[in-house]
Amino acid sequence: MTDLRRRFLVVTLDAAGNWPPEIALIRALVERGHEVRVMSDASHAAQIGAVGAAFHPYDPSLHRNPVVRHDETPQEEMMRILRDVFLNPRYADALLAEVDRDRPDVLLVDQMLLMAAAGAERTGLPTAILWHTVYGGTAGQRTPSAMLDPLNAFRETLGLERVADRSAAAAKADAIVAFTYEAFDVAPPVRPPHLHYVGPLACLPPAAARADTGDRRPLVVVSYSTSWQNQVAALQRVADAVANLPVRVLMTLGHAIAADELRLPANVVAERFVPHASVLPDASLVVTHAGHGTIMAAVTAGVPMLCTPMGRDQHAVAACVAQRRLGVVVPTTASTEELKAAIAAALADRTLHDRARAFAAALDLPDGLRRAIDVLERLASAA
Repeated sequence: MTDLRRRFLVVTLDAAGNWPPEIALIRALVERGHEVRVMSDASHAAQIGAVGAAFHPYDPSLHRNPVVRHDETPQEEMMRILRDVFLNPRYADALLAEVDRDRPDVLLVDQMLLMAAAGAERTGLPTAILWHTVYGGTAGQRTPSAMLDPLNAFRETLGLERVADRSAAAAKADAIVAFTYEAFDVAPPVRPPHLHYVGPLACLPPAAARADTGDRRPLVVVSYSTSWQNQVAALQRVADAVANLPVRVLMTLGHAIAADELRLPANVVAERFVPHASVLPDASLVVTHAGHGTIMAAVTAGVPMLCTPMGRDQHAVAACVAQRRLGVVVPTTASTEELKAAIAAALADRTLHDRARAFAAALDLPDGLRRAIDVLERLASAA
């Protein structure tokens, strides 16, 4: 434990892939003896209490459920998330009210909550942005006016200067803690001096002992998010593609999709959730939408990937997979036959497998959490 006990306020939300590294960081701060309060959705309350932090709920109208199904295209989904999450000033109101009620020493704000980050900047308190995807792969993207104009309008109401893009807004914080590997990310166009790569922190805890089933067919793990992304059709195409391949397949569905919505061949088993640590050490390939959490787990385990990005940050993450030659990328609209050929080719590519294992062997996973805590305690020491 540290002799420098400080009070941290974490402002976040249930966005599926953002949570595993954030709860790992929250747990570590508590274990160091700090007081940690977390504002998030109700779905996180039990886990927050279990690690010894205090849960402070938002107003019920702000609580989100990522498994609620919306019939929309990826573009329509992005506009809804922009409105309800990224550009929702009520997250800033919640942060500012909590700061006024019980002033913390340090603020930690999820990267998606742009308005809350502006509110944190307005307080003048030491602030870290929790960046739960690739940084260089997204910082170089043009910020659309639909995001930038409302953000700057809100910043002006707080007496803050306008910013040229989203990454410039994040750079206003005192630290950016990126839950990705620097070796995996592409180099940022402009690297802030206070950008700290710490890796995914908790994506692969030690694997438990596993029973030998005697089945020597290659294991393919199919993971298309625990949240709803209108992915039923994509999952069905993958199931059809592997039906006649000499593989065994584990398909994880999350809580938004039921197995009876799919026509599953005999070599496919579907589960709502399976910890990555229990299956990836045995896997030969991960087929995924390129969600950052799944990709980090596969990279850490040294398992090659086949990515079919659908939206959100997935195209940027898949581009890093391709650039590092740790997998292949095919369109999410790829036909069953195209997917079958791509999966078969990836399984047969021994060079790809060797490269994935070598990349994983060079990673420094245990040191990431220590670096993250060091960054935050340095901020706290200046409070």
